[in-house]
Amino acid sequence: MSNAARRARIAAAIKLLCDRFPQTFSRRGPRPLKIGIYADVLAALGEAIEPRDLKSALRAYTSNAGYLRALSAGASRVGLDGSQAGTVTAQDEAVAKERLSDLARAPPIEAKTPAGGKPQPKASGEPVSRKSPQSGPKRLSLADLREAGRRRRGA
Repeated sequence: MSNAARRARIAAAIKLLCDRFPQTFSRRGPRPLKIGIYADVLAALGEAIEPRDLKSALRAYTSNAGYLRALSAGASRVGLDGSQAGTVTAQDEAVAKERLSDLARAPPIEAKTPAGGKPQPKASGEPVSRKSPQSGPKRLSLADLREAGRRRRGA
């Protein structure tokens, strides 16, 4: 499955969660979720969602910076019906802050350049970074290889 197809399935699963459980899942102002909500959602939705897609959707939802900011010690966690189902611990808050700092330090994700050659803006509307990856030696062109062959032969 391509990355685009995978992202589309995750987005569809999150949309399903927001539509079916608006008192629990929200893209605007997410609230801390109950520990073990995966099993509750799987039981409630049954065949409407693949377990793998649900797991990926919950991972994406809870990795969002807005969700991580909502994890403050003492905040109420919510169940599927929107009622209180526990509280956020100080340890949960510390882990969330660490993940937020990791997100802030992460290099920007570069968009692939389409056939037209012009980089597309990211989904968030930010301009695309034009940095080139520094993860290895320079790739040789055909001209570079021919020149290396000539030098090796002594010509």
